[in-house]
Order: sequence, then structure tokens, then C-alpha cells
Amino acid sequence: MLTTLLASLCLFAADAPAPLAPTKADVPYAGTTEFRQTLNVYAPAPKPAKPAPVIFWIHGGGWRGGEKTTVQLKPKFFTDLGYVFVSTNHRYVTAVPMNEIFADVAKSLRWTHDHAAEFGGDPNRIVIMGHSSGAQLAAYLAIDERPLKAVGLSLAMFKGCVPVDADTFDIPAVIELATNNRKAAGKPEPKYGHREIFGGKPELWTEYSATTHVAAGKGIPPFLILYDAAAALTPDQAKRLEKTLTSKGVSAKAYGAQNTTHSKINADLGLPDDPSTAETVATAVRPLGGPLAVRSSAVDEDGADASGEAGVGDADDVKQVG
Repeated sequence: MLTTLLASLCLFAADAPAPLAPTKADVPYAGTTEFRQTLNVYAPAPKPAKPAPVIFWIHGGGWRGGEKTTVQLKPKFFTDLGYVFVSTNHRYVTAVPMNEIFADVAKSLRWTHDHAAEFGGDPNRIVIMGHSSGAQLAAYLAIDERPLKAVGLSLAMFKGCVPVDADTFDIPAVIELATNNRKAAGKPEPKYGHREIFGGKPELWTEYSATTHVAAGKGIPPFLILYDAAAALTPDQAKRLEKTLTSKGVSAKAYGAQNTTHSKINADLGLPDDPSTAETVATAVRPLGGPLAVRSSAVDEDGADASGEAGVGDADDVKQVG
């Protein structure tokens, strides 16, 4: 079925589409002039006749780097299919503690919720996504409602979460695994690794883990957890998150991409022949309805409606990602 979906998506995306300029750039979302607290909006043209889902993207960069403009082909891909795409910056962990980064993303979501309709988006149908450190942030915000509540929002606005190749959903577990890998390889601990990034204290490693806050009945949205199947750390973390979510009745699917890398799995999202892109559309986006549900109602070789597919409603052997 994914092959059929990929073929249908090719009808609406060029083989190598050029990057798309933002409809509105460098929008302040926190009432400050701090560039790290700005976002970009990419709107479909023409404006959707009915409010369309919003894709909210958080860049990677190890919580101390990265930029909202590093979105490759994703804005063009999703806006060509009729969706609004928002990409946010946040302050770095070198300037503020992790909980303030969570607060930045929550404030960016507040702006997105308040202004989505201006660009044709539905503020109550947001799919939150991110790569690497951005994936950790996306998962945390989609599970722990406290940062959202602080800005007057709730988990109800999320209709999906797609974290891409992160190794920090369960921080104590990845610290232990990475340490064991380094010892086995005879390599030293990094001077500034996950221990330091997440506050230097075991209690903070637990607090900042998305898995810690999973509970039944919270309204956690469906998850699609993409990861590089050949990586050392991210497969274990993806499967841990999947298991934790499903054990509490939350729909979740971990999808391991083949023949990729930590960087490539991100860069390829939006390519019409990319399996992770097809999985994202089929599992996390198309079930929401909207323009894509109409455009990609492909028929497979047996005549079955492809929309009937069920949906879930560069590290080496010791290197941390982010």
C-alpha cells in the first residue's frame, strides 16, 4: 500500500522540488525581539476552502544549534498538498535551562494556535513534528501538558506527533546505553553530553524524559516514531517510547527507515519516493482528512482504496544524536 501511496504523491510533487520561501518570516511569538523566539509560516496557495491541518516543525541541533530555516523540502511538500507548515526557533540550552526551551515551544504553539486560521489552518488539528533534539521536544510537548497549560493550551489541539530519529525519549536509559557502548569501545565520556544538557542531575534526566509523563486518559495524540533502523541508540529509544505509549492505551507506531542516516532521514522527508514520507502521510497526516485525503485517494493494483490503510490515530556506535 505504501508503494501505491508514493506513486500517487508523485502526482503532486516534483522529483526534486526547490525550497519554498516562507509566507511570513521571523514572526516573534514570545513578545520579545529575541531572534531565537521567532517562527516562519508557509501557507498553501490558494488558501484552503476549509481549514486544513497544521504541520508544526521543530528543528534539530542538539538543543544548542539549529535553525528554523533548515526545513529542506518539507514546507513545499506539505503546502503543495494543502496544509499549513510552521517552523519554529527556540533558545539554546547554552543560554537557558531545558524547561525554558519547553516554554519557548509552548509559546510558539500558542501563536500558531491563535493565528493558524489567517493562513488557512485549523488550530485544533496540529501535527507536531521534529528531528533529533526537535523530536525530543515534540514528543515531550505532546505528552506532558504542563508547558501547554502555562500558555492556556491543551493536548486536545494535537492530532498527531511525529518525532524523527531522537535518542532522548528516555534519558536515563540512553545515558546508560551510551556509557556502556563507550566503555566497550574504549572511548571516554563527552565533556558536554546528555548528562550536562539535561541539567546534570538524575532527577532532571527523569523529569525531562517524555516516557516519564505518559499516562492513560490524558489525551495524548497518536504517535508515529521514525528512526534510522541501523543506528546505535535511536532504535532502542523509538521502541521504548512506542512500548510506553501503547501500554497506556495510546496509539503509537515505531517505523525504522532502511538505508538512511541521522541526517538523511530528515533531509529526505518531503521527497515523493521516500518511504518515511509515505509512512508519515499514511499514518499520521492523511487520517486527519482535509485536502490530502482527497488528493491521495489512490487505488492500488487490486482496486482497493488506499485510504483504507490503518493509521495510528549520523550516529556511530557510541555517539549521541540531537
